[in-house]
Amino acid sequence: MRPQMRKPPTPDRLLEVGAVQSPHGLKGALIIYSHTRPALGIAGYSFWYIGKDAASAKRFEIVRCWQHGRRLLAQLAGIQDADAAAMLKGQIIWVDEAEVSLEEDEYLWADLIGCAVFEASGRELGRVVGLEAYGAQDILSVRAPDGDWLIPFVESIVRRVDIGARRIEVDLPEGMDACFTPRS
Repeated sequence: MRPQMRKPPTPDRLLEVGAVQSPHGLKGALIIYSHTRPALGIAGYSFWYIGKDAASAKRFEIVRCWQHGRRLLAQLAGIQDADAAAMLKGQIIWVDEAEVSLEEDEYLWADLIGCAVFEASGRELGRVVGLEAYGAQDILSVRAPDGDWLIPFVESIVRRVDIGARRIEVDLPEGMDACFTPRS
């Protein structure tokens, strides 16, 4: 039996994990911005897909990815000088969704976008339109008909996430309405 070659992922199966900031040095190294936690988690993949969008992304083998001071640097197969590295500046880094493993209590940001957010009482607050990382915790940006909520994505507030039902249940502490921004 011959081994089957794996088909490349379709653009809808690529997950954004970072970006190429700029070239570093003369040998084609890249300065990388990582969305993964920890940041060096982006180095755990054998291949990245890099492009301006998922449809145009090209596959690159990671030769080496390492911490250099406060920066992440990467060397990719086929990128051997500063000119080749400069061509990737500002482009987005994706990985194949099938390569991402999650623990039981972990979620992909892409899976949370569009989920309806409900209080424990059953009142719908709105839908998740984005997430932001602020170091100590991630923040759900929830769009409601009359404004936006910024809800910390922490266990004490987010009580239940049901990706299949596209539903997130939260228990807002008293005073949380200060995080609500009405539209003017």
